[in-house]
Amino acid sequence: MPARYDVVVLGGALAGGSTALLLRRRHPEWKVLVIEKSTAFDFKVGESTVEVSSYFLTRVLRLYDHLSREHLPKHGLRYWFHNGAVKKLADASEVGPTTLSRIGTFQIDRSKLDEHVLALAAREGAEVWRPAKVLDVQLPEEAEGPESVIRIERDGETVEVRAGWLVDATGRSAVVARRRGWLKPIESHPTAAVWARYRGVKDMDGPEVAGNDPDTPFSRGCVAARRLATNHFNGYGYWIWFIPLQGGETSIGAVWDTRLVQPRGTGAEEKLHWFLDRNPLTRDLVADARRVPDDLFSYAHLPYLVDRVAGVGWSSVGDAAGFLDPFYSPGIDQLAFSVSWTLELLKRRQEEPDPMKFAAEVREHDDLYRRFLGAFYDAIYKDKYYLMGDYDTMTASFLLDTALYYMFIIWPVHRSSRGLLYPPFYRKYAIVGMYPIRFYQRRLISIAKRRMRLGIYGSRNAGRRPRLLGFTLGATTIWLFIQGLARYVRAEAENAWTYIARPKPLRAGMPAPYAPPIEPEAAKVPAP
Repeated sequence: MPARYDVVVLGGALAGGSTALLLRRRHPEWKVLVIEKSTAFDFKVGESTVEVSSYFLTRVLRLYDHLSREHLPKHGLRYWFHNGAVKKLADASEVGPTTLSRIGTFQIDRSKLDEHVLALAAREGAEVWRPAKVLDVQLPEEAEGPESVIRIERDGETVEVRAGWLVDATGRSAVVARRRGWLKPIESHPTAAVWARYRGVKDMDGPEVAGNDPDTPFSRGCVAARRLATNHFNGYGYWIWFIPLQGGETSIGAVWDTRLVQPRGTGAEEKLHWFLDRNPLTRDLVADARRVPDDLFSYAHLPYLVDRVAGVGWSSVGDAAGFLDPFYSPGIDQLAFSVSWTLELLKRRQEEPDPMKFAAEVREHDDLYRRFLGAFYDAIYKDKYYLMGDYDTMTASFLLDTALYYMFIIWPVHRSSRGLLYPPFYRKYAIVGMYPIRFYQRRLISIAKRRMRLGIYGSRNAGRRPRLLGFTLGATTIWLFIQGLARYVRAEAENAWTYIARPKPLRAGMPAPYAPPIEPEAAKVPAP
């Protein structure tokens, strides 16, 4: 007779471990099983938390003590731009908060955090099978019964368990979706990534980079620690991240739109160094750095959606429910939304005696959650890499995007944890909010493309350093939204003027090989 559990979680990393932990805390009478294939978690991306993910980790999972002791505080998001006139960090245009962030966020070592959360779940009563390999999954609708049936290879034997509710937390493996052909790459957003950890990266706040004089414009331009930020080094069609980790290592990776940039090299390391060597800012920072052995990863295609994220008796959480783009660090945000909804569905199943009504609620959630991902991609990420390397258009986009994120996502979450049940565009009529966002994104992308043709792309990529106080839960966010709107209006006005007086191309444009093509519009966007 197969063993039966109230909930079986496939995958024990952060998504699965947090699901199991919260289930045990809220339903201590339930039997919860976690099936994890690895003997130890290795390094993975997703180290940078933003405000929703930080709220979930500190206020919902109650991990503040662990995060403050074992990981680093994060000093916001920071963006660096360059053109042919930029030779070092102090010359570059820079966008980021001047002071410390008002809401605590962290730079996390994912392997360490994943292990800690899974250990907490086990300590609080979840059963963990590790290592164990999932061989087959039958959902309730396929097993013709009320429970899922899972076949597992463990200790050289094949065993079978039944689950009152199944949670797919297997990340990009997406066991439920992939095996049913539900996982669909987003072909209109062909981004790739390569990343590794390094030791010996130069300290952006140290004398070698910032100098010894505390009164230089570069030193006075930022009170927060630049090194502790998630630093983005932006260029045409790509960006490079630098994320510090406790112990002195730095996570470094490159993400690029394969329509716009094709790095040279036969392997992942050659491609990563192709990016690092050709950006003057990153080239200097890694001049004496050494890659951590056996720590190099890559994906040829990043974004995908799935046709179904939930059904009666099962749900997907984290990356198993879809992934869009690492820019803006949304991964753990999505994890928080999807885990919160799994707990909500289990709660509703207990409270709703009518199975037909509950099935309708599950279908509605499935539709709305997939709409959230689709609309978020369409409004925020589609074709964004065209404007990625231009200070003017990218700064306007960043300010508007982040201000709206605070006003419509962060503020509600901090008023009530039920805000985690309403990701962007999820509410029934919230889809109307996508259209103005999509409008200004499309206009900024169009302006960036015209700047490429005119040879003035990145014209303000040197020497600009706006003073931004940082986003808060108060009126400062509204002021930053106004600043973003003003920058957008200026970009429109300057673009209109180019039809009257054609500007002279930059003498020192974007350095090769990131020089924009003569006709960038020739790179057509494939249909979804």
